[in-house]
Amino acid sequence: MVQWREVGRHIRALNDIGTIMSAMRSLAFIEARRLAEGALRQQETVAAIRVAIDNLVAHYPRARPGIMPGRDVLVLIGSERGLCGDFNERVISDLDVSNKSEPSARIAVGSLLCQRLDEHGVAHLPIPGAVVNEDIPGVMSHIAASVRASTQQDHDMTTGLLVIHHDEGGIVHNERILPVPVMPSERCWRDRPMLQLRPPELYGMLIEHYVFASLNSLLLASLLAENRQRLDQMSAALDRLHERVDTLDRARRRARQEAITEEIEIILLGQRRHHAAP
Repeated sequence: MVQWREVGRHIRALNDIGTIMSAMRSLAFIEARRLAEGALRQQETVAAIRVAIDNLVAHYPRARPGIMPGRDVLVLIGSERGLCGDFNERVISDLDVSNKSEPSARIAVGSLLCQRLDEHGVAHLPIPGAVVNEDIPGVMSHIAASVRASTQQDHDMTTGLLVIHHDEGGIVHNERILPVPVMPSERCWRDRPMLQLRPPELYGMLIEHYVFASLNSLLLASLLAENRQRLDQMSAALDRLHERVDTLDRARRRARQEAITEEIEIILLGQRRHHAAP
């Protein structure tokens, strides 16, 4: 009798967990929809700034500084929360492959990624990651402060910038933001743009906007991939939970039937003894 009731309590506890997981899955789905719209708009912004930089350099080559970066600042974008599978492990795996030379600084975004890096003994500057879209401006501020601290300058043209991140489809990329690759001049505008600022000054302003917009775009894409992976993880976990509940429910019914049968047998045995008594 006790056994099937204990199984029933276990089933109710699992159903409560399933309700919580369903709510979490719904939130991940809503956040992914919001992030997808923002990521698309930010990609368009990055592309527009890149067109301006390419055409400026094509027609005013001296606008681009001749000094090339010596060492890179490496930014790794992971997750702040869990329930997203091997999201952080894949970033660390790409770090092992891509890290041919030691960067001047390694900035890790996301508390869980920082924990994994600590376990692997990888030195880094930790930054809390974004949980929702609204957290990204704060993460950007932390990244900017860490870059300034590592380069000792507000804007250092001699420092390269590399980012390891997930794209929207969940594929890990090692993407260079600085220095900006040079676009072939034949793919640029034929007419020379008219400027109201000196070309080097305009180039510096465009680069600052480009770095900000690019980092924002990569953070959005990474958070989108994280929520999509969390959505897949939660869906798979709910499927397994429902299978477990069905199995337990069948076991509970069998145990209950056995308990009822046992009670009936005890009652019948008691009746026989009563009739057999002198």
